Amino acid sequence: MTARKHSRQVRGRTGGTPAGRTPAQHRRARYAGALAAVALGLTLSACGAMPRSGPVHKVIEPTEQSEQTAMAFNPQAPQVGASAQEIVEGFLAAGVGAQDDYSVARKYLTPQLATTWKPDTRVLIHSGEPTTVPRLNEGEFRTSLEISGELGSNGVLTSQPSGSTRVLDFVLTSVDGQWRISKAPDGVIVPRADFEQIFDPITLYFYSAKDPNYLVPDPRWFAKRSTASTAAVRALLSGPAGYLGTAVTSALPQTASLSRSSVPVSGGTAAVALSLANFDPADVDEAHRMDQQLRATLRSVPNVEDVDLTINDAPVETSGSSSSEAVRSVTVPNRQIGVSDNRLAFYQGGQSEDIPNVTLPDGASIARPAMGTEATIFGFVNNADSVVYTVASGREPERRWSGTQLTRPSFDRMDYVWGSDRSGTVHAVRASDEGEGSTVSAQWLENQHVASLRISREGSRALVVTTTGSSSRATVWLAGVVRDDSGRPTELVKGNAVAADVDVDTAQWISADEFVTTALDQDGNAQPRRYSVAGRYDELPSLTGVTSIAGGNGPAAVYGASDGKLYMLTGSSWALQSEAVTDTAFAG
Repeated sequence: MTARKHSRQVRGRTGGTPAGRTPAQHRRARYAGALAAVALGLTLSACGAMPRSGPVHKVIEPTEQSEQTAMAFNPQAPQVGASAQEIVEGFLAAGVGAQDDYSVARKYLTPQLATTWKPDTRVLIHSGEPTTVPRLNEGEFRTSLEISGELGSNGVLTSQPSGSTRVLDFVLTSVDGQWRISKAPDGVIVPRADFEQIFDPITLYFYSAKDPNYLVPDPRWFAKRSTASTAAVRALLSGPAGYLGTAVTSALPQTASLSRSSVPVSGGTAAVALSLANFDPADVDEAHRMDQQLRATLRSVPNVEDVDLTINDAPVETSGSSSSEAVRSVTVPNRQIGVSDNRLAFYQGGQSEDIPNVTLPDGASIARPAMGTEATIFGFVNNADSVVYTVASGREPERRWSGTQLTRPSFDRMDYVWGSDRSGTVHAVRASDEGEGSTVSAQWLENQHVASLRISREGSRALVVTTTGSSSRATVWLAGVVRDDSGRPTELVKGNAVAADVDVDTAQWISADEFVTTALDQDGNAQPRRYSVAGRYDELPSLTGVTSIAGGNGPAAVYGASDGKLYMLTGSSWALQSEAVTDTAFAG
């Protein structure tokens, strides 16, 4: 996707393909012309078509002004004498008008359906033009469309692979001599080029189930309406996204509900009024946890700076709480581990040194090294026997598991080392124990090639890259990590696709809510990307023949290896750092 640097084109009627118009502009002009959409007069800092593969693409950070003046889409109401097919097409086009609870779209429905239709059930993000055709019975129509993503009623966005389609059926009847829709599926459709103009990502936060000192992001997408703060709190009260499962928990009990119909925002303060039976106002620790969770969530809502929480019509008292402030993003040391002349080596700031007193297997061919958060235990793939080993200073190497095309080991903060391979089997073993440990239940990964598996720094999520069969296209998943009472991993919850049908072999965390990806071992230029967990991404500068990528603390600490050399991402280019060490990784 190219950077959105032009002003949005005025929507109007059009017959052919005007000279100089891009395919995306032509498609949207035809779409609007057929439905006589009202011209849009706002100039944005960013617009443009999304790529064919992958999720929503972030290109330019919004300015404060652009956030305050988000584009208002004004779809055309039904015209007198419109044909039944024009009514269906007009209704579909009105899905971009989220204002006033989709009041324009409801005008295409019969009075009865207009009161029961649920637009927020789902949003289908489509590419190309929907195709609507009549069915055998008069007044019945079917619309087919190709989609690149689907937004659920809970605000979770799931990327869809190229070629994914949906079919929508409609029944129309005459109301006062005009065609109106009497039967339609819940939800709306939105062109992928318009999605980010209509919806905003808002990050909900839940506590790590095994360590309440950590907050875990749960990104959702909501329409840009004044009700965004209400939607965020209602979603928070409903619990975490399904793909997180029991990996996270909430300080807000399921019995809690909003006392009022909305969460108003005035002067930057969101007023949250909850009803909660059996709430003890003297329990300041629990009150602090609820308040902290709400604050972390609502501060990701535009124009919200503070939160005023009341429970059962009384202000919540949090002073005197012994609960510490929860951490939202775990950092890693600046030191990396890499390979230097087939030995494990530390690297930092242009300097490298062999890790002392480490014994490697005889005849080992070292690749894809990793290390624990304390930099005292290390892991690597031995290409000579296709086995993952761990090793510590002064100890013999410990054989962990074998497989084909083994992933780089990943250490979590609970002392477990993880990995997978082409079979889709997920392994985890306590790094301080001996033996191979056990496998982690992840049936949804069966028959898929796991190209990369990285555990998030707080330990509650896995970032997984998979391919299916002989396909070179990949899917990037986020999945919750379920553990038993001792902290041992027992399950990877079925993941949610953050990106689908992308050219990716590895994904590496750079924070709690961002990661970088790239394709590996290509003859030509690889196209690394920086993703948010909400599905947005930026293109990073290309790197020829990249063999590995490493992510530290944020986008200023991204390293790539190519042709036996180590480079660091510096602005719009890659700067050579070392010819002595390669294949590096940060702790984790």
